[in-house]
Amino acid sequence: MLRFLPVLMPAILFLPGCGGPPVDLVPVRGTVTFEDGTVPQGAVAKVYFEPVQDGPQAIRKVASGDIGPDGRFELMTRRPGDGVIPGEYKVFFAVEQTYEGRQSLLPARYTNVEQTPFEVTVESRRNSPFDFELERH
Repeated sequence: MLRFLPVLMPAILFLPGCGGPPVDLVPVRGTVTFEDGTVPQGAVAKVYFEPVQDGPQAIRKVASGDIGPDGRFELMTRRPGDGVIPGEYKVFFAVEQTYEGRQSLLPARYTNVEQTPFEVTVESRRNSPFDFELERH
């Protein structure tokens, strides 16, 4: 059995991985504020980029990021700060008073992917920051 090891090792090394083709992720940053310049904050404060249904992405993965105390966010798809797959996205938010329950601090139109007024395109090259201004009501 061991005599076949030198022949099998090169074949095993060149087998393709099962993770699929590599995907180039693009850094995406921005800010989220209310119209008066204050920052939406709660125990949970996140922004989500969800691929649109008929978008050009071959791979459809939601990206997310925490909204910091200054309103800034940086998106991740797999690891913190790794970025977003280029394509078209609907943007929605989760800002909740507590970790338990659903006590949203935002109007429903911002917390639901079907109602959100925000749709963006992430380019495969460098993107300007995405800045979102929310109304309180």
